[in-house]
Amino acid sequence: MPNDHDQDRPQEEILISPRYLAASLPTDHQQLLDAFVEETAWSPHTDTSTFTVTSPCRRVTIRHDQSAVGRGPHMVISARTDEEAAERWRADISGLVPIECVARILGTLASELATDPDQVVYSIGAEPGQLGLYVDPDSWTCFDAFGLSGFISHDGHASVVSRPMDSSAPPIHGDASVTWHLAASPEDLGHLWDISFTDKTPPLLLHAVAAETLNPRPTLRSTSFPLPGVVAPLVTIERLPPPSRQPTAQPPHSGPPPSPEPKRTPKTR
Repeated sequence: MPNDHDQDRPQEEILISPRYLAASLPTDHQQLLDAFVEETAWSPHTDTSTFTVTSPCRRVTIRHDQSAVGRGPHMVISARTDEEAAERWRADISGLVPIECVARILGTLASELATDPDQVVYSIGAEPGQLGLYVDPDSWTCFDAFGLSGFISHDGHASVVSRPMDSSAPPIHGDASVTWHLAASPEDLGHLWDISFTDKTPPLLLHAVAAETLNPRPTLRSTSFPLPGVVAPLVTIERLPPPSRQPTAQPPHSGPPPSPEPKRTPKTR
């Protein structure tokens, strides 16, 4: 954004492209999680710098750790077959992930969990590695080499990468259980954000965030979620004009002048 003062106007809406560089602050992620709790039946718990919410079935947790910002994933989503079981799958969110991506993850997770908790926890009936995605060839390049496959943006700033469990490629983040990794690392900035998913993560969750990242259209955002100034030189921002004012309602007695022609009674058969 041109300056911080412009970002403080909450009623203004802007279009940001490319959407994978529409970075958001971890504090925005925290606010989104606060709103998520208010709108759902998930249970919140606060402990020092950590804010955790738990699903009604007690098998899925979302943890936001403000102290982890800059050192690793500050938001971690994990699922277990029951409250005391070992972790079955995990999604890690690190850095300035666009708020729209975080919203898609939380919204998809909540709606699908309410519909079929077993599908979310166990991925019943899902074929691993099979995602049906629309990819714009004018924005993304497909690759498949050295044990990895996926897409990289034409500007080289972002990637969506799949690493199968039996891949010969080095583990992502040193964790062999990570099978999908989405990231933005502009050359001038280095690591901007990343999201990783471990094996057994439900494809519906992967699909939601991958589709959000790969979407070639600009993202529509209110300036109430400010764009960090560090990425402003790398994105295109279009300010949308304010909505036109609706005409003021006329008093009951006013109205168009009466027609000079006489009224005609409809013919009936």
